Amino acid sequence: MTSASSGLRVERLAKSFGGVHVFEDLSIEVPPARVTACIGPNGAGKTTLINIICGVLRADRGQVLLDGRPLDGIQPHETVARGIGRTFQDVRILPLLTALENVLVAIPSQRGERLRDLFLPWRGVGAEEQRNRERALALLEAVGLAPVAARPAGELPFGQQKLLALVRLVATGARTLLLDEPATGIEAELHPRIVTLIRRLVRDEGKAVLVVEHNMDVVREVADHVAVLHGTVIASGPADTVLKDERVIREYLGRLYA
Repeated sequence: MTSASSGLRVERLAKSFGGVHVFEDLSIEVPPARVTACIGPNGAGKTTLINIICGVLRADRGQVLLDGRPLDGIQPHETVARGIGRTFQDVRILPLLTALENVLVAIPSQRGERLRDLFLPWRGVGAEEQRNRERALALLEAVGLAPVAARPAGELPFGQQKLLALVRLVATGARTLLLDEPATGIEAELHPRIVTLIRRLVRDEGKAVLVVEHNMDVVREVADHVAVLHGTVIASGPADTVLKDERVIREYLGRLYA
């Protein structure tokens, strides 16, 4: 673990459910402008890790730090305010709204959300709304969803709904993104859109990205660093090195592709 204060750091976490130990002494770093992938077999605690970072669960031991500051006691609804955003394995969208409207409502600090604006003239609202609309359309364009911007989100195929959920997360402006199996359930031909968007966020905006993913092709394409979770971190390093590690192949990859 480095001494750098920026980014997300998980230090010596332990978590059990009853008598079942999920992981022990787990440490992972997710620095800005990099993609860190967390891989491992089902039940290894990858989603549990995300839930602890977001305050949904409490660790038995250890701590989570963001920019060097502990996240002890954080509540799930506070995560975006702290600069953390996440996706889920399932789809979390507003099905009756259009794809464009789904993205627009995710953009924070809009004029109508501020209490003081109820008592002030709404000069310039049109310009602000136009900027938000242009941003939302640009995000949809980035993943090839611009042609369906006007369609109700609930009518889109599952793969497009998952892409929309990812775009909604990006629209929040969160600096640290936690992506829980973003490629799962998405047609293979859509995977490059996910990879391109994530790499753009890292390259152009310096986001810190943690990806939990079973698709090793996506991991190879997108990850700068890979941590393999199996009770603890059993291997960590560049993707090409970690995915050739004999213990990783024996404990995880061999079973994944058997």
